[in-house]
Amino acid sequence: MNADEMRAKLSYSRDRLEAAQQAKAEAEKLSASAREIGGGIPGFGGSGSQRAAATVRGAYSRADRAHREADERIAKWTHRVKSLERRLAETQRVRFTREDVVGAEFIHDGTSWRQVRKVNAKTVSVETGYSWVDRVPFDKIRSVRPEVTR
Repeated sequence: MNADEMRAKLSYSRDRLEAAQQAKAEAEKLSASAREIGGGIPGFGGSGSQRAAATVRGAYSRADRAHREADERIAKWTHRVKSLERRLAETQRVRFTREDVVGAEFIHDGTSWRQVRKVNAKTVSVETGYSWVDRVPFDKIRSVRPEVTR
């Protein structure tokens, strides 16, 4: 999937997330209406008529169902938006080549800055602070800090 397709999907997902948030606001209105019908008394219905009790229970039931559905939609679309934003950022980030890294003193591998020991054909050997070195592939390099002249 190219960047334009991802942007289109991201726009659609953001619209769906906004619609889910509006559904949540509507669920809040249903809850307020149910409280109003019940007179603000949570246990209403035990001492009133059966029809009034059924009306209040139905109002609370509709509000509860609307809240659950809205919460599920919000969770779904929030996850999709974040996922698409991450994927889009990954496709747009700078890709470093061997020529970019040659002469660099440090690279950032997405976790921390690592001191360059050797630039290989497909990887960069970096210091670990132990008796061995780690190899970082060029596509995992997020940033390069050039050699500092002293």
